[in-house]
Amino acid sequence: MIKAIIFDMDGTLYDTEAVYKIAWIKAGIPEETYYKLIGRSRVNIRQILFDEGFDVDKVCQKKAEYTQELLKDGIPLKSGVIETLSFLKENGFKTAIATSSAIEVAKKYLAQTNMEQFFDKTISGNRLEHGKPAPDIFLYAAQELNASPSECMVVEDSYNGVMAGVNAKMHTVMIPDLVPADEFMQKSANAILDSLKELPEYINKINASK
Repeated sequence: MIKAIIFDMDGTLYDTEAVYKIAWIKAGIPEETYYKLIGRSRVNIRQILFDEGFDVDKVCQKKAEYTQELLKDGIPLKSGVIETLSFLKENGFKTAIATSSAIEVAKKYLAQTNMEQFFDKTISGNRLEHGKPAPDIFLYAAQELNASPSECMVVEDSYNGVMAGVNAKMHTVMIPDLVPADEFMQKSANAILDSLKELPEYINKINASK
């Protein structure tokens, strides 16, 4: 039985990956490099940028400034977020956010969108040694929710996030955002959904089959 749902944040709950893409490119990062950054922790991102010869501090500062400007009118939600989170809360599921973003960013987004009520735990991979695609963040989230990996479902939008869920041996659902599900993702994830709106019905179907 699935008892706990662990969500990625950017690109899964919030329609922010498209914003980050614009911000990184305006900061001087090529599009092909940007795609390497999706789902990565701050440490991993900085290492990738360093390895590719960028002035890491300068680029990251510019990206942060552009992001703040692009989000000045609010944090955009992905379609079906409130309906799905309300369903989970009403039906007693444990919930967590497991994000590669800083914990301060996650808490800011939740506060600005009045969504704190929907989550039992909010976890940042920046506090862990190994970021996605390593399973650490999802295994830690399961511990915090007092749930076994077999009782957890991971909901992700990125390649690195999906592989982290798979590596954690959790039921892993991909809802693609900027990057479509390729053949490897289709084989790796337990399911590929078009929208969060489909998640409640899918969870009911999985639990009914147990």
